[in-house]
Amino acid sequence: MKPALPFPGLQARVARARYALERLRRIATVPYKQYSRDRDLMDIAERNMQVLLEAILDTAGFIVARRGLGSPTSYREVVDLLISAKIIPNHLIDLAKSIPGMRNILVHGYAEVRHDLIYNSIRKELSMLAQLLELLINEAEALDP
Repeated sequence: MKPALPFPGLQARVARARYALERLRRIATVPYKQYSRDRDLMDIAERNMQVLLEAILDTAGFIVARRGLGSPTSYREVVDLLISAKIIPNHLIDLAKSIPGMRNILVHGYAEVRHDLIYNSIRKELSMLAQLLELLINEAEALDP
């Protein structure tokens, strides 16, 4: 039997991220013209992308702490520590490095959110985001509670 994630809070975030992935997969099938005219759909995409990115970063932070990889002060440092520890494979490094910035834009609303970029990310990067999430979940589950 596969071990469960060690903390209920992390379990809940991962469950919510998997739900967000399913919502985003459905949105990926919608043509851009339809997507760009549907403000509700754009809001759903924005929120679910935020949930997914935060779950990836929270799981990454858990791994860094549990493995004693360092004391990061930012999400960028969390990602860099996982890369240095060779936890994130080469083909996912560029994507992983972009996640803190994407998350910050969605959370803090530094500027108008570019929904064309969210849509393109959903269409082109969603499978790699899902792969990264599952890789981190597996790593977290393998750690002693």
